[in-house]
Formats: sequence, structure tokens, C-alpha cells
Amino acid sequence: MRIIHMTQILVTLDNHADASLLRRMIENMKGVLATSVQTIKKSEHEEVEEWLNNLHEIKHSINPDLIDMDDERTRYIMSK
Repeated sequence: MRIIHMTQILVTLDNHADASLLRRMIENMKGVLATSVQTIKKSEHEEVEEWLNNLHEIKHSINPDLIDMDDERTRYIMSK
């Protein structure tokens, strides 16, 4: 039995991207075996929820030791 390893890359496009053009470009790249296109519709609520989750992830990755709390502008921003 032979095991074949493949790598897949998922690309998310904005609403204004030309999906068919990009798909054709990717299909013509060396090493690409196949492409597929999926359209996923998200409600505005889901988009906002995803955006907030991303912000919370960023918040948890900030090292508070690197913030200069002696700076008055920083203290003002952090108080908000």
C-alpha cells in the first residue's frame, strides 16, 4: 500500500474578487492537481461574531509587560 501526502490550501476571497480568474490562475500553476470553489453565505451577525472573536484572540496575545503605563496617552487609551 502506497501512502500519498497532499497539501491543501484554503483561500478566502472578498466579494469583489474575480473567483473564476483566480481559479484559472491557480489551476495553471505547477503542482496543482485540482481546484474547487465553494460559496459560503454568512449573516451579518456571524461576521460580527467572528470579528469579535478575532479581537479577543488578539487581546489575549498582548503582553501587558510591554505596555508603557507611564505614558499619559497610553493611560488614557487603556482607561477606555
